[in-house]
Amino acid sequence: MPDATLQLRPAHPDDAADLARLSGELGYPASAAQLRQRLAILLAAPQQHFVCIAQWQGETCGWIHGFVRPLLESDPCVELGGLVVAAAQRGHGIGSALLAACEQWAKTQDIHQLGLRSAEHRQDAHRFYRQHGYVHVKTSLTLRKTLASDGAPR
Repeated sequence: MPDATLQLRPAHPDDAADLARLSGELGYPASAAQLRQRLAILLAAPQQHFVCIAQWQGETCGWIHGFVRPLLESDPCVELGGLVVAAAQRGHGIGSALLAACEQWAKTQDIHQLGLRSAEHRQDAHRFYRQHGYVHVKTSLTLRKTLASDGAPR
């Protein structure tokens, strides 16, 4: 059960520094300026992106990002782009509350399936998601290619 001092709210541009700090805890360091730019893109498309901030005892301590993933080969789903709760505030139901908020948003988009990707080493996260009804459906290889600004491979 979430603590009575937990508040969830939509993210806004002034949250960039807190988002950056928490992204670092998730293992994806970024500056406040980078997060501000990324957040602006997401906030400009509220029917496609859900970005919610958790504040516990007045301190921003978590966020979740879900986005609509339309596919040709299957019905659309909401994919969790990220979920993080500050290490010092874990165990208070904050992650559960953020996840429930994203699931509710998906329903408002008439989408009834959520998916996520989680690195193999994140065993605590896997347990968390399984406790919330998520099931392992497949294992895949993630590949990435970085392109130069002119579009040529680096």
